[in-house]
Amino acid sequence: MSRYSPRHFQLPDDDCFPGEEASAGNPSTVAPYIFSRTALIAVDVALATERPLLVAGPPGCGKSRLAETMAAVLKWSFVRQTITSRTRGEQLTVEVDHLRRLNDAHRAARADAHVLLKRDREYYNPGIFWWAFNPRSAELRGLPEFQPPRNKARFPGLARPAAAGEPPATVVLIDEIDKAEPDLPNDLLEPLDRRSFGLPDNTTLTADPLAKLLTIITTNGERELPQAFIRRCVTLRLEEPTRDVLIAIAAVRAREAEPALVAAVADKILALRDELKDSGRRPPGTSEFLDAVLTCHWLAIGVDSEVWQEVEQATLRKPMLREDERSERA
Repeated sequence: MSRYSPRHFQLPDDDCFPGEEASAGNPSTVAPYIFSRTALIAVDVALATERPLLVAGPPGCGKSRLAETMAAVLKWSFVRQTITSRTRGEQLTVEVDHLRRLNDAHRAARADAHVLLKRDREYYNPGIFWWAFNPRSAELRGLPEFQPPRNKARFPGLARPAAAGEPPATVVLIDEIDKAEPDLPNDLLEPLDRRSFGLPDNTTLTADPLAKLLTIITTNGERELPQAFIRRCVTLRLEEPTRDVLIAIAAVRAREAEPALVAAVADKILALRDELKDSGRRPPGTSEFLDAVLTCHWLAIGVDSEVWQEVEQATLRKPMLREDERSERA
């Protein structure tokens, strides 16, 4: 099968993003990432259609890292929201800090205080969609330039300032959407589909029409998502990496390790997948594979070492002990 050349971004001929080192303007390091052909096409389609990319797959297969990597590849800003069962839609658009407002009201009501109540928008906390749609407006909490807030909001992720005259460009990661309550995906239809959302004062925040946006949403498949939500997305499924892919990943992420060691640990991963397939337990992912490889390298041991079983338990199997098991082993 011939190599696919993306139209909206560029990669080396081996489809491996070589990584990005931390610098003064970029405090985070982005590790190398190997793109599959399927992932290249799906990201290119999402950029072409301006649709969110819904990425499914088992834990540890690289779903979240795809978003971080694309931000580095495109040289765009990056924001993320990890979803839990307590996440509300307002956290991704705009929240009102009611506690701060109440404290200020109490201070202003005291006879000995000379505190002016702030304007309502002073209490707006912009969510990741607001920052992606219009970062300058988010920084000002929706107030005009000539009426700036007393405390400007701070960008919640990695900001890569656009060149002079260039529109804002942001990769948004919504991680583990399947952890959310059932209503949350539908609450996101307006910002995802129309690039707008309502503010608490009944006005509407609309994205800068020139703003560039790539939204990547991940799911482990623990809960079925609404069909209306899925219809608005480009979809991609990342499978567990094969033996060859694991070895290729180690070649760029664990260069110090000997090829024979990498191959041996990869074989252990495949054997564990077969062993755990029907047990209901999650098999080890790519990050755990790399942990095992680097552990063996730095401890100068192999999979035939007398301590390998303990290393395997610590890095790959990770048994969850019940209380009775803990007491028996204590």
